[in-house]
Amino acid sequence: MSNDFYRALEERFRAPQAEIRRRLEGYLPYLRALREHTPQPRAFDIGCGRGEWLQLLAEEGFKAEGVDLDDSMLAACHERGLQAKNQDALEALSGMADESLDLVTAFHVVEHLEFDYLQQLLPECRRVLRPGGLLILETPNSENLIVGTNNFYLDPTHQRPVPALFLEFLCQYHLFDRCRILRLQEDPALHRGDARIGVWQVLYGVSPDYAVVAQKGPTAQSNAIERLFEQKSGITLEELACRHDEDLQARLPNSGQAQDLEVIIRRQGERLVRLDEQLAKDRLLIDRLVRQIERSPTARLGRLFGRLGRPQLNMRWVKHAAATLLSRPVLRMSVVAERRPALGKPLMRLRQAWPGLDRRFAHYLSVLQGLAGGQESVTMAPRAALLLERLELLASVSEAPTPSVGRARLAYVSPLPPERTGIADYSAELLPALAEHYQIDVIVEQPLVVGQWLQAHCAIRDGAWLLQHAEQYHAVIYHVGNSHYHAWMYDLLRQVPGVVVLHDFYLSGLIWALDCDPRYAGIKWRELHYGSGHTAVAEVARATDEGRAALAYPFNRSLLDAAAGVIVHSQISLRLARQWYGPEAGADWALVPHLRQPVERERRQSARERLGIAQDAFVVCSFGLLGLTKLNDRLLSAWLASNLAAEPDGLLVFVGELGDDPYAVQLRQAIERSGLADRIRVTGWADLETFRGYLAAADLAVQLRTLSRGETSGTVLDCMNHGLPTIINANGSMADLPPEGVWRLPDEFSDAQLIEALQALYADQPARAALGKRARQLVETVHSPARCASLYAEAIERFATRAKAERQRLVAALEPLGAHPTRGALQALASRLEPSRPAVHQPQLLLDITATCRLDRQTGIERVARALTYALLANPPAGIRVEPVYLSDRGGRWHYRYACQYTAQLLGLPAGTSDYAVDACAGDRLIALDISGDSFVAATREGLFERMRADGVSTRMLVHDLLPVTRPELFPARAQEHFRAWLQAVARLDGAVCVTRTVADELRYWMRIEARWRLDQFHIDHSHHGADLASSAPSSGLPAEAEALVERLSQAPSILMVGTLEPRKGYPQALAAFDELWARGVEVNLVIVGREGWRDLPNEERRSIPALVRALRSHPQLGQRLFWMDGISDEYLERLYAGCHGLLAASEDEGFGLPLIEAAQHGLPILARDIPVFREVAGEHARFFQAAEPQELADALQGWIEAGFTPASRQMPWLTWQQSAANLERILRSS
Repeated sequence: MSNDFYRALEERFRAPQAEIRRRLEGYLPYLRALREHTPQPRAFDIGCGRGEWLQLLAEEGFKAEGVDLDDSMLAACHERGLQAKNQDALEALSGMADESLDLVTAFHVVEHLEFDYLQQLLPECRRVLRPGGLLILETPNSENLIVGTNNFYLDPTHQRPVPALFLEFLCQYHLFDRCRILRLQEDPALHRGDARIGVWQVLYGVSPDYAVVAQKGPTAQSNAIERLFEQKSGITLEELACRHDEDLQARLPNSGQAQDLEVIIRRQGERLVRLDEQLAKDRLLIDRLVRQIERSPTARLGRLFGRLGRPQLNMRWVKHAAATLLSRPVLRMSVVAERRPALGKPLMRLRQAWPGLDRRFAHYLSVLQGLAGGQESVTMAPRAALLLERLELLASVSEAPTPSVGRARLAYVSPLPPERTGIADYSAELLPALAEHYQIDVIVEQPLVVGQWLQAHCAIRDGAWLLQHAEQYHAVIYHVGNSHYHAWMYDLLRQVPGVVVLHDFYLSGLIWALDCDPRYAGIKWRELHYGSGHTAVAEVARATDEGRAALAYPFNRSLLDAAAGVIVHSQISLRLARQWYGPEAGADWALVPHLRQPVERERRQSARERLGIAQDAFVVCSFGLLGLTKLNDRLLSAWLASNLAAEPDGLLVFVGELGDDPYAVQLRQAIERSGLADRIRVTGWADLETFRGYLAAADLAVQLRTLSRGETSGTVLDCMNHGLPTIINANGSMADLPPEGVWRLPDEFSDAQLIEALQALYADQPARAALGKRARQLVETVHSPARCASLYAEAIERFATRAKAERQRLVAALEPLGAHPTRGALQALASRLEPSRPAVHQPQLLLDITATCRLDRQTGIERVARALTYALLANPPAGIRVEPVYLSDRGGRWHYRYACQYTAQLLGLPAGTSDYAVDACAGDRLIALDISGDSFVAATREGLFERMRADGVSTRMLVHDLLPVTRPELFPARAQEHFRAWLQAVARLDGAVCVTRTVADELRYWMRIEARWRLDQFHIDHSHHGADLASSAPSSGLPAEAEALVERLSQAPSILMVGTLEPRKGYPQALAAFDELWARGVEVNLVIVGREGWRDLPNEERRSIPALVRALRSHPQLGQRLFWMDGISDEYLERLYAGCHGLLAASEDEGFGLPLIEAAQHGLPILARDIPVFREVAGEHARFFQAAEPQELADALQGWIEAGFTPASRQMPWLTWQQSAANLERILRSS
């Protein structure tokens, strides 16, 4: 076995140093009894390990040395200045003189030894002991079932358990005059007279370790040692078993009592049955009355006035209810004015005629919007809320849908001609072919639909019709594009699920259009956050041009959630789905190529005559709306630089509308500056006849794109359909076009490449003809309406079958709720039901900051939570969405909510999105960064984390310390009880990340004692904090006197203490030590930075804090040489770190000690109490002290000052918060 392995094994299962020290102190009475007769006794420790026992012996005045065979252990001894060497124990003892030692010890050694070796060791120990000397042998106690069957075998170097009676016998056999067995680490509760002794206590309550203390015959009696050997020590297994039997006998009822109990139980059972039957009747009656009230026209006003009559009036609720009632007509009038020009113009004239009325209208609109939006969103996650809407609709439907006779009925939701959108024309081409498969009703929100075929073959309905008659349709299909023409579909899709044809992947234009509607104010921020998280929100909010920045992010997640299925036209949309929502996204989507009806191309000559183009001109056309994403400026530059512009017959035509935005202005100016404006045309919006005319008249088409939105370019297919040779770049869906059908440039092409393509095709008429012919053939085979309609039908049927199964699932789930379920029952059902399809979402890293976002008290833990949250938001892991969240029981059920409001404040953004319930999915990871106490325990008991783990969410806790259970005397009276409950809840998670290795060791030890059942599945890691305050979302602000004080502190030695005023921080001792220094005439300042702790508790529960605060406020040196800063900003703290001469860390115990590394970052020397955590954090870069009394601390401080504040801390290794956050994320990812 390698030394590395054994050391790692010991680190995993070894108790923390503080706990080892506490156990060893149990032997102090024996050490002090030996010192009664020998001023400096000599001791020898076998297997001294890291030297904890040797250290204690030295502190008690013993001259001690030890041996061990592990050099790394010995190195730890040597660091402490202890005498220890690598030598075999028998060899070391044989070299010692007779009767030269007062004490020989071996802690957890004998179980490692062969029996023959132990037989040789005991006589040697007796030989070297003086008369009256002691031998102490500590070893695991195999009477304890956990130890004897499990723990003992965790160490493969153990030989066999050594029973207590046998080890005692061995010592007696080798002539030790008297022996006693000490039973160690027993549960103190077992010694209470009223303690209940169950089977558990019998099997596992016996001491886990024991020691045999043996004495060599004394020459003179020692009263102290006599008393120790006479004392009873511990409870034997036999005693526990007898107490268990007595307790059980006392609690067993006699036969008469048993009969009486049986009668009582039977009668109570019958009574409960009757009560349950009556409760069921009452529930039906209440539900019936509630439904009658809800249907009444005055119900909403009744609820409002009912609230008004209550003594505890919630004015926020009243305002919200009133605003909701009043806002609808106002908002409706605004929307009508926008959508119906005939009504809008009179309203506009009215508003212009009375400006006061206009201002009043705008005021009411803003106020009502604010009040109506003031309530928090529902407690359910978005997908669960969507499911609730579906359940409510199904519960309101009295009958199952009637199967249609003949062809299945299809509701086709799309804009249609004459609407000025390409999707309207696309649908007009698709519908005749799709009608071969379905009886189609078209659903539109437009005053007029043109087209003879549409009028003759389709019923034309609107959204309200579909909402009322959705059950009559076999399927519903929505064509969704990136413009306001589709805004009305947003709500309809949620209410009537259907297949979504995604003509644009990102849909930012659609959501931006919705945001202009007062009813959807703020939707762009909600959708941006829901789809891409805070990183996207921050980037768009901080951009000079929000709309342009938004082009980089998808706004489609809500629509994808609501869709019964998704159809796309190209591979680019599938690639984008995987890019934004993970490798499984889009796996169940259908791919249907963009269709084109084969056309009879107009004769070139007639088209040119109609358009006023010379017959001998060489015409280059670019089709479609002009704009930034179409690279029209690049085409203009290349054409002007090519020899086409030099030819008098060269003509460049942009067939489409050019707006008035800055890009359009610049393009017009470039055309004017070219000097060839007479040969460069911009047609403006072109009707179908004009559009097709240019397709017939052109010699060459150029269709370029950038910032692809996942849509398929219909204009490229138009060009190919007309046999027009076309130059494209490999952007978005155009990258998937067959290379034989187009001249394809790279996505990021150069001007030279575009010029070369233009000139090559200009010079080679046969090549143009061949390319156009191949393009037309591809359209006729791959993009024909008949083929595309068949693919549509296949996809619709697949999705309809799935939707039918989902409907049946929901109907079956509704059946137990009866005919008219309450909303509460439906909410509970929606929360319980498993989603039928995987979520479309990015993997999430959920940061639980419940305590920090509720009330950031600026304590150390909250500073850490804020810093880690800020660092992870600033640099999120690739492909991971970082989300601060908090626990809430709003709605009567514990759940997590996105902390959108807090995060916006943390990042310095406008509060655009309200908090809403978290939608956690398999693969997400949660870590709680702060301590939410009772909320976390309550949520655990309700099963929140059990549900999350069952759903595939990893759950971890950042454990800052275990001090309330390891040092309960330093905390409020009931803190130990509460913290133990909190730790028990933590043990139910997947694991913990501790802030130091010391805390990790303490947690492992605690779990071995308190939660052993979770040890095998519970992962424990550690990650150190960062130190750079500037990267922790620091608070700012300096009081007026700050500069003068910092200057004053720099003039004399000034020592800084940082931390909340709590008992464990060591402030009373430090203050008394400085009083001693000032009395000695030492010129030194003490600066304390920390809030008064535990302010929410009554004074009698705050231990030493009230006395400390009184002492500080009344101190004669306050403001002279003593300075207390209560609740200063991080900016001010930075100045104090820079202005003081040293940091005093006097805490009696800590989980980390953040001020140490903050001080090291500023090069501030450190004097720290000698506790394990400070040793781990600071190592050799700090000076350490031990002080039980203020005078000892004063001596240490004076020596430090006189030594020039050495050692320096500048070289202490420390992490930035960004590095700390990266370490934490790496641990979470790897586990």
